[in-house]
Amino acid sequence: MRRRSPDDWSDAIALPLFARLSGEERERLVGLAAQFLRRVQIRSNDIELTDSMRTLIAAQAVLPVLNLGLSWYRGWKTIVVVPGEFRRAVTDVDAAGVVHEYVDRSVGESWDDGPVLLSWDDVRASGYCDGYNVVIHEAAHRIDLTDGSANGRPSLPRDIAPSEWYETCGAAFADLSRPARRRRSRIDAYAATDDAEFFAVTTEVFFERPTLLNREYPDLYRLYARFYRQDPLG
Repeated sequence: MRRRSPDDWSDAIALPLFARLSGEERERLVGLAAQFLRRVQIRSNDIELTDSMRTLIAAQAVLPVLNLGLSWYRGWKTIVVVPGEFRRAVTDVDAAGVVHEYVDRSVGESWDDGPVLLSWDDVRASGYCDGYNVVIHEAAHRIDLTDGSANGRPSLPRDIAPSEWYETCGAAFADLSRPARRRRSRIDAYAATDDAEFFAVTTEVFFERPTLLNREYPDLYRLYARFYRQDPLG
């Protein structure tokens, strides 16, 4: 049986992340998050989830699409919550054909046609405007998939040309990929992993620490403000 959406959202929207929102925006956020909970099952095999835990996840998940709508999350049906950091065995084959096997440690994960995994420890650490937000990070991966692949470029509105997106994001990614620049930047170096992680990490920063993104990459900040139809600095 489908769960009824919780009535009490006070703890969820009390996070510093939402302090910049107006009263009207908070009302819309809660309404959108309630819809999200009716569409997306949040479950766990390891911990007992409360309504408060679900609202904490849902409110942060819908912030990026507050002015875009839940259609951007089509195909997102399940979130699986695990207690903390999880590990999985990975096998990679490099360009030379050499097989590398290692254990990957992660706090969140998203599959194209599957669930999103979230570490509860890291959900609790998100939303405090320090630049880290595992929920928004994985939500950004879902947004990224709207153009058909996880490539750092979601479906774009008519007022943003693909060439502008590639030029702006590409320039910032290339700059952050330089070792000397990575050492000086306050943006997590994980953003330089690939285009998809760059989009996810810088989306975290856009919502959590907009001043930082605007200071280091003002063109990227303005591009994201147009794309998300939000201006956290405003």
